[in-house]
Amino acid sequence: MIEPGSEAGYSRMLTRWIEQLPLTRHGPLVGLVATLTIFGLAWLIRIAADPLLPIGFPYVTFFPAVIITSFLFGSRLGSLSALLCGLVAWYYFVPPVHSFGVRGTGVALAFYVFVVITDVALVHGMQTANKQLIKEREINRKLAVAKEQMVDELELRDSERKAAMDALVESEVKTHLATQTAGIGLWQWNIATGDVRWDSTMFDLYGIAPSADGTVRYDDYIGSVHADDASAQNDILQETMRTCGASEREFRIRRPDDGSIRHLRAVEVARAGPDGTTEWVLGTNLDITEQKNRENHVMLLMGEINHRAKNMLSVVMSVAHHTRAKDSAEFMKSFSARIQALAAGQDVLVRSEWKGVQVEALVRAQLNHFRDLFCDRIIMSGDEVFLSSAAVQTIGMALHELATNASKYGALSNETGRIAIGWHRVPGIPADRFMMFWTESDGPLVVPPESFGFGSSVIGRMVMLSLDGEVISSFKPSGFTWQLDCALENVIENAA
Repeated sequence: MIEPGSEAGYSRMLTRWIEQLPLTRHGPLVGLVATLTIFGLAWLIRIAADPLLPIGFPYVTFFPAVIITSFLFGSRLGSLSALLCGLVAWYYFVPPVHSFGVRGTGVALAFYVFVVITDVALVHGMQTANKQLIKEREINRKLAVAKEQMVDELELRDSERKAAMDALVESEVKTHLATQTAGIGLWQWNIATGDVRWDSTMFDLYGIAPSADGTVRYDDYIGSVHADDASAQNDILQETMRTCGASEREFRIRRPDDGSIRHLRAVEVARAGPDGTTEWVLGTNLDITEQKNRENHVMLLMGEINHRAKNMLSVVMSVAHHTRAKDSAEFMKSFSARIQALAAGQDVLVRSEWKGVQVEALVRAQLNHFRDLFCDRIIMSGDEVFLSSAAVQTIGMALHELATNASKYGALSNETGRIAIGWHRVPGIPADRFMMFWTESDGPLVVPPESFGFGSSVIGRMVMLSLDGEVISSFKPSGFTWQLDCALENVIENAA
């Protein structure tokens, strides 16, 4: 029993309170009033703290207000709080103050928008996951109640028919459990004789050929349990028999017929004879291997999502850091275009369920705004190659930069230019290679650039470092060319 003032008690109370979020049961008006109140307090605190703060902290009290509002009242009111806080901070605390001017404030405002969108999205995702967890907990609770009801019913039947225990075990109990729990194996252990009797489902679960009378030796049963689990399972069963109690457990077995490892859940209850000592142990086994696999898969997916999210944030930070511009408007235009290129790569990954993206699909996604020129001025050809998620991001960004340069200065800047895009698997020793080509022709006369910016780094150094390959760019007067040569295993999905 959990004491009300104990750490576990406080944890239980906190969990129950979190499960009630967002606080929508009080109605939208209460949530709106509370949101405005929190916003007002954040504003007042920011005004009071303004003399104490150095320049450059316009949002210091507003970020908590947005997070608290989203956490307590949901993403809609959190978004409203973010809008109000952003406007107030912009007008009163972002230089030039008392103005909604955007000159020189683009980076600060973009930072605020990025952070509050991330905060609201994370809180919304947490609350969505919390709701799903509540549903799963309710399902588990119902299953536990059903299990308790089943055990209680068995105990009631056993007490009512103690004089006919043998007949119950051999007929009524087995029939009842078999009809009520299809797919659940039933076993019974006669303590006096040491005989363990299985039904047909138990033999199927363990991959053992049924005996003529349905009996197995206890040692043979323990021998089927996985070596790492056998000792603990034997201790549990012996304790259940010794105390004439009940137990529930999960363990692994190794089937002798195919050598596969299966996960089982077991429930058993002991029954005493007239002298009060344990006479029988009755139990059930259920194969839960698929459930365990699903749980492991979910954990793997969560880890993968976390890993991919961190990688994507690192890429975004790198793009933002290296994007150069004369002013904030030019910065936002260039930065947004590159973020959209990343998003296009993400879209094709999502459509392929993160199982690899064909090169042609990636090319079409990155050059989608030139789709009217496909098969006419933009020619694609190549082998069937499925790219890993990391290669999709790297090659996708390079294609975006190549297309942007072609539209500004190259083959797509006039009415006659053409682009040939090709990719191939090339057999090699000790490993196969992957080669990709971008060849422009019939465009304006090519003049090598006087300086190289971030775009050149994307199609050159970034590709070489990410894919451990070689990139060759040529500014021939007849047309710009770009070539990638790297190990095939560095870009394909099965190597990722």
